[in-house]
Amino acid sequence: MTVSFSDIADALRWVWLVAGIVWIAYAWLHRVSYTRVLLGLGALIALDILLHAFADFAERPDSNIPSDFALYSVMMLLAAIAGLSATCLYARWRKMNVWTIIDAALVCVIVGGIGGRLYQVAMNWNYYSENADVITDLAQGGFGMRGALIFGFIALFLFATITHNSFWKLADAAVIGLSLAQSIGWYGAYLTHTHYGIALDAPPVVGILAPFAQMVRAFGYNFVQDLPDAYNLIAFRIPIQLFAALFFGALLVALLYLAQKHPGRAGYVFTCYVLLASLASFVFGFWRGDETLMWNGLRVDQWFDIGIFIFGLALLWLQFARTKISPPRMVQLA
Repeated sequence: MTVSFSDIADALRWVWLVAGIVWIAYAWLHRVSYTRVLLGLGALIALDILLHAFADFAERPDSNIPSDFALYSVMMLLAAIAGLSATCLYARWRKMNVWTIIDAALVCVIVGGIGGRLYQVAMNWNYYSENADVITDLAQGGFGMRGALIFGFIALFLFATITHNSFWKLADAAVIGLSLAQSIGWYGAYLTHTHYGIALDAPPVVGILAPFAQMVRAFGYNFVQDLPDAYNLIAFRIPIQLFAALFFGALLVALLYLAQKHPGRAGYVFTCYVLLASLASFVFGFWRGDETLMWNGLRVDQWFDIGIFIFGLALLWLQFARTKISPPRMVQLA
């Protein structure tokens, strides 16, 4: 699936509209002068006009400018930009150095990208072992989110250690943007039919968690829709992409609430993200229909989710331990 420059410009018009409303609300709350308000709105209108004019020019036959783009790539780029923007806004709210956030994001994107690719290759080794030449061909696609998360947070920890920054504060900021990015990314998967849900006639789950899996699936079957898979085979499927997009959007709101409620507990937002996101991803695994490696009745990514959830429990214990053994003043400075 592809989109044109005009489609992108039309979609961005809604972004400019929301940005204008937010700017007006901010100006009203902070008593910004009318001149600055009008200049800001005028800049958004001018940007919209320029983008549409450029789209019209790019789509002319003699322009020699690419005007069609893969929808999935556009959505992933939008998710990355929106996530980084949300992280920077959170950092400014928490009076953190925004440039430090950008540097950390660059490191995490590079290392996380490598980790995501390695995870994808490992999960599909039967294919890549026979097509070794495409392992480094990123144009073919293929990216594992769990590998990216694990490698990315390890890189963030090393970055914080080397630059003498608080890992907990950086991690809190990171998961705010990550939640928004995942929400947009899952909606992009819905639009492009990737990471599709299981059909009604899917084979039953076997193993020790079979009763729980069947209960989860039975709940999901209440929401089946006529949906295609990656091969455009339409069937009654669970709309897992929409469920995940809504969940991570709600998780973003919940994390912002926790950040406001517990401003002195650095790392608490990160810990809550690890626990809730891993638990939800584990449940979502029972609704996914895309093929992957299986082990003992579960998807391999679900086993990763279990491991991440246990890690989250350890982080939660560490958070309580820090709170108990630290004097009140130190808790506020953590």
